[in-house]
Amino acid sequence: MSVAGALRSPPFARATIVFLAIYTGLGAWLPWSHPGGPAAPGWARAAGLDAPFSSPLFLAGCAALFASTLACTWRMAGRIRKLRRGEEMPGAVALAPRPGVSLEAFLAARGFRGSSPLRTRLPAALWGGFVLHVGILSLMAGVLVQRACFDGGQFEVTAGGALRLDAPGALRGRQRGVLAPPAPPPIDVALELFDPSLHEVGYAPDRRSRVTARLPGTPDVTGVLDRARGLEVGGYRLYQATPTGLALGLAMPGGELRSVHLSGSGREQGATFVAPGGVEVRFAATSERPPGDPAGTGAVQLRVTSAAESRELRPGDSFRVGEGRARLAELTWWAGFTYARSPGTPAVLAGFALLFLGSALLVLPAGVARLGADGEPSLVFVAQGGADALRSDWDRWPDRPARG
Repeated sequence: MSVAGALRSPPFARATIVFLAIYTGLGAWLPWSHPGGPAAPGWARAAGLDAPFSSPLFLAGCAALFASTLACTWRMAGRIRKLRRGEEMPGAVALAPRPGVSLEAFLAARGFRGSSPLRTRLPAALWGGFVLHVGILSLMAGVLVQRACFDGGQFEVTAGGALRLDAPGALRGRQRGVLAPPAPPPIDVALELFDPSLHEVGYAPDRRSRVTARLPGTPDVTGVLDRARGLEVGGYRLYQATPTGLALGLAMPGGELRSVHLSGSGREQGATFVAPGGVEVRFAATSERPPGDPAGTGAVQLRVTSAAESRELRPGDSFRVGEGRARLAELTWWAGFTYARSPGTPAVLAGFALLFLGSALLVLPAGVARLGADGEPSLVFVAQGGADALRSDWDRWPDRPARG
């Protein structure tokens, strides 16, 4: 058996599908495969199962299914070409000649056209199954490329501040395929304006940001982001995320500027800041209204607590940090964002379009007729079946009106 024959054999296809079904079920069950789940244990990382749907084993299974489908599609193309030439007509009905009755007129009444012994009806529709399979292949190829090469993660930027995505600790929850670059993209993101309480009529509470981003070697790109519209930067796309909170701008001893992001639920937010020298400082904020409220947060009470003191803090106030003092320079916002690179998306979209086209072609009653020589029966293939009805109509032609 040839390699192509082995790939399109039913046992190989069934084994591949069963493997992928079992693997997908187990992969979806693993707790660390879900966002926010626990970290993958050591054995899972060693086996490449810390990201089960981007692992080499899963990609190999998808590649095997793609190869099997490709082999079947290739053979289908050859069969369709032979069918259009009238060389192979599986399931064709044989129509015996009848004295004094024109088979050509009978076929013409049913939409078969041509002047040679080979007549066709809607010949392009004969390729419906092939187009459908190509659409499936395009979808599978897109998924393979996507799972192998995708790159994405979450990050936070202070309003009026900037961040470089490949800086240490800049990203949270990065995910990437096995063929994606090991390092995050070196994109600089500056958050120029941020509205944490945007409420568009008819939509859920949203956020809106004005961002300027730059990838080295490319010009700056500036745009307004919300959760529906992204910003394209050198093949990557930035999106507004839902998380947001208060941010503290601190002027540290010696003039260094630091930003602390508070987080929490409802009206209370907090964060622990480790100052130079290992001194822990706790910030706790209580607002009149939660972040995202259309009327804004209202007044915010901020308290700083450390081993040295515990007191309320307002912009401009200073507080002790070890042997020195830091100052609260500003109270502002931080906004959450995500970045993603999805190289398989065009193939997926093309696959869906081809699936719709192939399905539409399959509905059409395509057909091929090969007229027999003198005294020999003619063979007629109808894609949508109806062979018995066609034979019955021929036996009664021209007394019975034509049907479809």
